Amino acid sequence: MNIQEQNTTPAHRFRLRSWQRNDAPSLARHLNNKKIWDNCRDCLPYPYTEKDALAFIAYATPGQYEFCIEVEGEAAGNITFVRGRDVERFGAEVGYWLSEDYWGAGITTAALCEAIRLFFSQTSVVRLYATVFEDNRASMRVLQKAGFREVGILHKSCFKNGQFKDTHYYELLREDF
Repeated sequence: MNIQEQNTTPAHRFRLRSWQRNDAPSLARHLNNKKIWDNCRDCLPYPYTEKDALAFIAYATPGQYEFCIEVEGEAAGNITFVRGRDVERFGAEVGYWLSEDYWGAGITTAALCEAIRLFFSQTSVVRLYATVFEDNRASMRVLQKAGFREVGILHKSCFKNGQFKDTHYYELLREDF
């Protein structure tokens, strides 16, 4: 995937790029955050170590649709697209996180929009979807600002931190982006 630079607000500049091995220290530092882990799947390790970061970077090779969000010269976030298979091969799930240091600055929304533009331009995917835990209102706003629409609530669909959680289901069609 050809990843290009994108800048956002005057207060913070970001760029989307591929992951590099030397990103491991900043990735581990930014992602070792319980507030982020609380809103991700359990397959994300916590605490998050530099060893975990190196394993992820080895996985996130070009063509895997993993975008590093670089802010102020550091790897500070990620956007992932996971293609569907078989009859769902023209769809993809999107997931993302950004360092707490940059929350509320509009970076996640701007980076997500740019990543979607790149993903749609280089794939045959016609539909994106995302699920968000019921108490993650900030992530719901990111999706809405990026053009996603909420299409339903999946009741008790996840088990996180010892309790069942509802998830809000969002989708975005290529023609609506």
